[in-house]
Parts: sequence; structure tokens; C-alpha cells
Amino acid sequence: MSAPLPSNDGRRLAGPGNSLPYSVFQETSSTKQTAGRSEARQDGDHRKIFISTGVISKAKGSAYIEQGGTKVMAGVFGPKEVQRRSDFSVTGSLAVELKFAPFACRGGRRAGGQRGEDREAEELGLVLAEALSSTVCLTKYPKSVIEVGVTVLEDDGGVVAAALTAAGLALAAAGIHLYDLVVGVKVAMRPGDRTLVDPSRAEERLAEGGELTLGYRATLEQVCRCNMRN
Repeated sequence: MSAPLPSNDGRRLAGPGNSLPYSVFQETSSTKQTAGRSEARQDGDHRKIFISTGVISKAKGSAYIEQGGTKVMAGVFGPKEVQRRSDFSVTGSLAVELKFAPFACRGGRRAGGQRGEDREAEELGLVLAEALSSTVCLTKYPKSVIEVGVTVLEDDGGVVAAALTAAGLALAAAGIHLYDLVVGVKVAMRPGDRTLVDPSRAEERLAEGGELTLGYRATLEQVCRCNMRN
């Protein structure tokens, strides 16, 4: 039997200290399933999320969310006393304004021109207002209006869902009385009966079976908003 070589044998080549076994580079079933999705996600996985509150100094409450490449900021102002008689409400009201930053989409403003984009932003603001109004205890704010401003800094899919989550967090940070905290989620259908959770903009373009956006109150287990598009 030959004696073992000493540890300082110069004839041996030392391997790298951070080497990995070849098995980690082999394709697995989960890798095949996530082919084509950003961040190597499975069909039921969300994109990476970053959330921060108190990002707008002049707002009573604010929140910022990054959901993959989608970036949304929300601020809450008020409650303020209603100045115009036409806006008077005994139980209080909630107003939401949504805007897209000029650089929110790749290539500048969205297809359809400025008028089309402004109309879409106005419609999405109404959608957010309806969902959030059912979450805020408006009876606690008689003769007052709560204003929520939402700015889309980058649109990479799931804007309404991200805006719902950001606005809900901003309302909570502002100390507004809420029945529950609302969060948003979006799913898209792909060929082969695939349901993609939290699709990116590229995955939304390939959706053939429709899209569904939900506003959900987890503690109460209630859906406060449901939007479908075929």
C-alpha cells in the first residue's frame, strides 16, 4: 500500500474554494415548469416585492411598492372638510387620482396617445376608489373627503393590483379607520390551462384566456373588487 501524499505536494492542483457539484446545473422538472417566467418563478409564485411607508413627507400617510418591475407610489391627504356643496356627504367620501409618469412605460407614453392614456388613468382611479371606499370607515368622517393620489412610476404589469396594495398601506399609515387592509392580486390565463399569478407586462401580452384582478381583505375574507378581461 502506497503512503498518502503530503498535503504540501506541489504535483496536485487545488480546486477553487467555491466550487459547486455538477448536479446543481442539471435541468429539473421545476426548471421546465418555470421556463419563460421572469425571476424563474413557478406559475403560482409572486414577483419579488419591496414595500416602504412614509415616503412622501407632505402626505399624512404614504407607501411605495416595487412588485417586480412595477413601481407604484401612493399618498393620502386629509380628511379635509368639503368645500363645495355639490360634494357634500354626511358619511364622508373617498377620492382617488391615478397618474402614469411620462417614463412609466418603455418607449414613452402608452399606445393610444395622451387622450387615451388620460382616459385609462381616470377609469383606473374610479376602480381604485370603489374598492377602497368599501374598506374605509367613511361614517367616521362626516362632511369630509379623503384624497388618495397614486403615481405609477413604472408599469411592468399588474398596475391595479400593486396600486390597491400601495393605497391600502398608505391609508393604514395615515391612521385612517379601516375595516381591513386591502391587497391586490392579478392572474392571467395562458395556453395549456396555465394560470400565472402576478404576470409581468410581457406575460400579460401573451395571455389568451383572460385576466383577473382582485382586491381582497384577508382578515374578513372578502373580495372588495373583481375585474375581468377576456
